[in-house]
Amino acid sequence: MSGKNNAERYASLSVEQFQEQWARKMVDIWTDRLEMLGAIRTGSLHGSVALMGKSISQEESQLTFQFLRYGIYVDAGTGRGYTRGNGGDLYFLAKDYRKEHKLGQPRQKKPWFSRSWRISLRIMANYMQRKLGEEYTGLFAALSDEKQ
Repeated sequence: MSGKNNAERYASLSVEQFQEQWARKMVDIWTDRLEMLGAIRTGSLHGSVALMGKSISQEESQLTFQFLRYGIYVDAGTGRGYTRGNGGDLYFLAKDYRKEHKLGQPRQKKPWFSRSWRISLRIMANYMQRKLGEEYTGLFAALSDEKQ
């Protein structure tokens, strides 16, 4: 489906319907990205991605997602050996050190979460701007009608 058709389809949804569909789509996107990036070994992270809670209304919304904490480290390409406050001295990433200790290639980022999260937040913000703009315009149109 083209972007224009998606925009038209989403424009007809209420805020609550859009946010509900957006939340479900986020889970689909994240699990698909884990598969695409080959970030599945045991399936634990993949199976842990879920929408845990939602409170959606016209005035306020709260969506709560969950996944295993180590998913953030997979996303960033970090893990064992990466500690806070080490001043950026990651000696174990040096080619010589890795070769000497037979460590192979260093971890690579697998941005299954962060990239899609930023993009999807932008989509949500754009949708909310449009909807709030329509409501605002409608409010003033209604006020103009009352004066006549």
